[in-house]
Amino acid sequence: MNTPTPYLRIQHLRKSFGSFIALDDISLEIKEGEFICFLGPSGCGKTTLLRAIAGLEQQEQGRIVQAGQDISTLPPQQRDFGIVFQSYALFPNLTVSENIAYGLANMRLPRRERRQRVEALLEQIHLPGIGDKFPGQLSGGQQQRVALARALATEPGLLLLDEPLSALDARVRLHLRNEICALQRKFGITTIMVTHDQDEALTMADRIVVMDHGRIAQVGTPEEVYRQPATEFVARFVGSMNLMPAEVLDHCSLMLGSREVKVPMTLPVCERGTLGFRPECAQLQSAPFGLSSDHNLVLQARLDHVHFMGAFVRLEMMLDEELPPIHMDLPVEQMSSLKPSVGESLWLSVPREALKFYPAESPGHGEVLPRSIEADLPQDMAAMQVTGA
Repeated sequence: MNTPTPYLRIQHLRKSFGSFIALDDISLEIKEGEFICFLGPSGCGKTTLLRAIAGLEQQEQGRIVQAGQDISTLPPQQRDFGIVFQSYALFPNLTVSENIAYGLANMRLPRRERRQRVEALLEQIHLPGIGDKFPGQLSGGQQQRVALARALATEPGLLLLDEPLSALDARVRLHLRNEICALQRKFGITTIMVTHDQDEALTMADRIVVMDHGRIAQVGTPEEVYRQPATEFVARFVGSMNLMPAEVLDHCSLMLGSREVKVPMTLPVCERGTLGFRPECAQLQSAPFGLSSDHNLVLQARLDHVHFMGAFVRLEMMLDEELPPIHMDLPVEQMSSLKPSVGESLWLSVPREALKFYPAESPGHGEVLPRSIEADLPQDMAAMQVTGA
């Protein structure tokens, strides 16, 4: 069976700003119709990578191939994409309709067809009848919908979203998340979204590209990235994770603080590392009866704090004074039946498949990228000349 040719292929991309390496040998393949999220902290290179794809930053090395065409050195206006910025980047002196139709002017579409397309897009973003208003008369959420409609107006092959929801309040952000996903599925457009919000990435993406210091730390489905974090950085950044520094004694024994602990897994050959598991993966018992150390990590710890979180209860357990507290998330019903007391010594178990061990890494390279480099630039829209590219 032949593997379909990727719609977008990025090969060995490198970009630096002075001595700072923003993109360090980035290679990635994206299928047609995929929704991809570039996820990572500020300064990891995710926005620089998006801007390189758009032609707003020129890489020093590497190739970008879109739909079989090498676009590595093409200017933005000759590339096939629509883009939505965090800051909306709407033209304040143009009406909503004129903003949406801005990219259609260079396509020489008849005025009637342009008007019909604008009206159809306003319907699709659930803002019919506002075509004569100006951006300043709209809320932030409405402006971002108009920016999205403008990016889609030229029917581009690729949609780029640069933190499009981060300037909005939580309620509007959640609503727009759903709208963006619905529009992406309806148009079937290949989409790349930059975000530092793990919830956005986990709920919206087909695949997540986690970035760290200009490199790709992991690529996978939301479930793969969450359940099988490839590195300690990914484990720390995506979701909550108990991570305990450990000294390796042999292939199945660790020192956690001052305690020697048997683990139900084969440890790699190294001196030190980090043992990790998700808070919801641990089970709580008042006694160790029925707990097999062949299939579970079994620990005895003191209950220090109980935090009610609404749908669940988070327990803070102290295994050793030298270690950070262990967090456990339990359903409220289970907590009610167990009724543990603060200060009580309890047993917890973690199944083998939920455990992760990360050998100690050498100190990370790179530095935090100044926000000014990663920021949206007002002249981006003017540089592209058309909204859709």
